[in-house]
Amino acid sequence: MDDGRQTLGPAEDKIGRVLERARKDRGLSLEEAERATKIRKRYLAGLEQDDYTVLPDAVYARGFLKTYANFLGLDGDGLSEKLRTRKKPRRERRLSYAAPSSESERPIINPGGVPGAEKRNIPRSTIMTIAIAALVIAALIGALYIVGLSVRSAVVDDARNAERIAAPVKPEPEESGEGSGFRNSEDNPSGALTVGVEVEGAPAWIRVRSDSETVFEEVAQPGFSQTFEARRVVGIRAGDAGAVSVEVNGQDVGALGDPGQVLERDYTLKSAS
Repeated sequence: MDDGRQTLGPAEDKIGRVLERARKDRGLSLEEAERATKIRKRYLAGLEQDDYTVLPDAVYARGFLKTYANFLGLDGDGLSEKLRTRKKPRRERRLSYAAPSSESERPIINPGGVPGAEKRNIPRSTIMTIAIAALVIAALIGALYIVGLSVRSAVVDDARNAERIAAPVKPEPEESGEGSGFRNSEDNPSGALTVGVEVEGAPAWIRVRSDSETVFEEVAQPGFSQTFEARRVVGIRAGDAGAVSVEVNGQDVGALGDPGQVLERDYTLKSAS
């Protein structure tokens, strides 16, 4: 039964010549055929020139040939079968008629090609790059986590050490009930160093060392008054030296420093002389 398709005569060995003549008879360019068939122009040119080495694989060569021939009104099945059974020319001997072994061997169709076509696989190099980046990020997160644990451990150790520091001596009122509230030097044992600290006017951060041990460190409010004892030296550091008054063994030595000044001073028995 004649379906209106043109067939290739026995005397016509050049399939490409038949394709080219059919296209030109229809007044079509290769670009127009490319848009209609979704087959790249260079593949269509290879079919018309009987140069199948430009096509991805022999299996796809027959598929493209069938699609292109049917589009031109030729017998696509007949031409495809003729291509399969005829003796391979020299240019086709490198082609394998086996089915492609992987997705990567599939031909690349023109952009915006056949609807439903599968997307190209992600290159292995891209996958390796993503994997390495993920490992680097994981390593950074791990390092930051370890650093955070170290800092937290150090803070906890500092807090525990602060709790073990001996409680400072509570101030005792003067017998007369007047004055700054410093401890009277007559109540101290002979040869001991007693330093009174009082805060007036504004809050002040204070740290007190008795000999080599820190015995007090906090923000003291106005009205704060406390006495500290040592064998050799009492060191006082204040964030607002002008708000801190000092008394050594019952003798007033005045303010630690100027208002707003951050200052540290050491007091010994000679400081009261």
